[in-house]
Amino acid sequence: MKKRIVAFVMAVLMLLSVSGTAFAVENGAIEITPFASKYLNSYTVVLAAKGSGKMVVSMSVDGTGIMDKIGVMEVEIDYLKNGTWYYWDSLDSVEHPEFYAYNSRDYVGDAYFTGTPGVTYYVTLTVYAKKGSGSDTGYVTSSAVVCK
Repeated sequence: MKKRIVAFVMAVLMLLSVSGTAFAVENGAIEITPFASKYLNSYTVVLAAKGSGKMVVSMSVDGTGIMDKIGVMEVEIDYLKNGTWYYWDSLDSVEHPEFYAYNSRDYVGDAYFTGTPGVTYYVTLTVYAKKGSGSDTGYVTSSAVVCK
């Protein structure tokens, strides 16, 4: 008998939760936004060890359309020491104007730095897109990679 009561209560709860969702959709309470940003569609970063301490950061930034300016504002590099992550260095667009594309839908590029073999690194990108008077920034972090 107890199993039947639990099953009945579960069925009623499931019915109530479904009807509440349907009611919200029918009354326009849920708004679906196709993009999280008016300017940035997606962005990715991959960190790879190439050997002899050379590390490559592969970056991609996709806009929602043709942007006046799109790319990477900063590449922040962190390293692992005794189980704790520390800031190591950064590469910014002031020193690397090649981190931007103009009048383009996307930016794709690589950046390089020399690490210490055996040390683990990760990078965080600050990405940027601008169109007219509007702009947006986003952040993406790579996986941790051991320098070779």
